[in-house]
Amino acid sequence: MTIQDLGSIGEIIAAAATIITLLYLAIQLRASNRLARASASRAPNSDLNAINATFGVDPVFRRVWRRVMAGAVRPEIAPDERTLVDFYMISVTNVYEQLAREMRSGVVGAEAFDFGATGLFKLPYYRTSWALYRDYLSSEFVRDFEQRFHLDPAHPVEL
Repeated sequence: MTIQDLGSIGEIIAAAATIITLLYLAIQLRASNRLARASASRAPNSDLNAINATFGVDPVFRRVWRRVMAGAVRPEIAPDERTLVDFYMISVTNVYEQLAREMRSGVVGAEAFDFGATGLFKLPYYRTSWALYRDYLSSEFVRDFEQRFHLDPAHPVEL
């Protein structure tokens, strides 16, 4: 066997090693992407759990929240209680705004938007308060959100 033959064998081995390395890296990258997507999908639930835990310990919030869940509208809630409920509603809506940004950037798919608190946006209180909340959100999100949940931007809001 000549040196030239050994060189050819070395080139074949190097080419095979390169292909194996590229396959390994592709598998690792794919697994890493799956983990990142899974983490991004779990984040909104974690954020909602944190919001619920924060507000849930407040006895005033728990009391007024029962009324909101039973269908109370904004004018039926006392101003001090409204402030607490509004902070909660805006906090939850902000989670969805962040999720919408992640959808637009391709981090998560559109199905990720249909989780958790979407029933919240159908509550009479939320619907009668939407015109107030929309001023704290990006215009692109507001447009899409109003369309998705059939929210009326012109509904008068009692502060």
